[in-house]
Amino acid sequence: MIDQATVEYGVIPTHTDPVKQNTAEYTYTFAGWTPAVAEATGNATYRATFTATKNKYLITFRDENGTELKSEEVEYGLMPVGPADPTKESTAQYDYTFAGWTPAVAIVTQAATYTATYTSALREYLVTFLNEDNMVISSKNYKYGETPVAPADPIKQNTAEYTYTFNGWDNAIAQVQGPYHLAE
Repeated sequence: MIDQATVEYGVIPTHTDPVKQNTAEYTYTFAGWTPAVAEATGNATYRATFTATKNKYLITFRDENGTELKSEEVEYGLMPVGPADPTKESTAQYDYTFAGWTPAVAIVTQAATYTATYTSALREYLVTFLNEDNMVISSKNYKYGETPVAPADPIKQNTAEYTYTFNGWDNAIAQVQGPYHLAE
């Protein structure tokens, strides 16, 4: 009961509009009295009625660098739908794969921001050793940072005029930091 009042016969009772406490799920707006307020002709009881409106909350999806990918208001109790899985550009050292959202996407009960996370994997590069005619001597994948192992020194057939001795590779053998070829 909000309160009680005595009014004279034939007078229409009045009362300030009551307020109902909002919840996380609903916002309440006073809709009127039931039954409709009328001139007093005897004892009467009126009940406040309220319209409940489902609350919506701002849900934001961001890339790991803070770039906003999607933002929208989603109704309480619904599962937000993120954007298409984002991608992260590979570096010379790593390839990246979308791993999910942090925190885990959950049913809406309040405003929330979700951030993309990625897993990384060392990139592999094909290292090819070529002879002086650009014929492949050996070819193997190495992970970024690994040092390739050179094949046995190549042999070039001697001719009547020349004797050939392997003199080394055209590039120094070093840790892999991208694709490259080594030629004799």
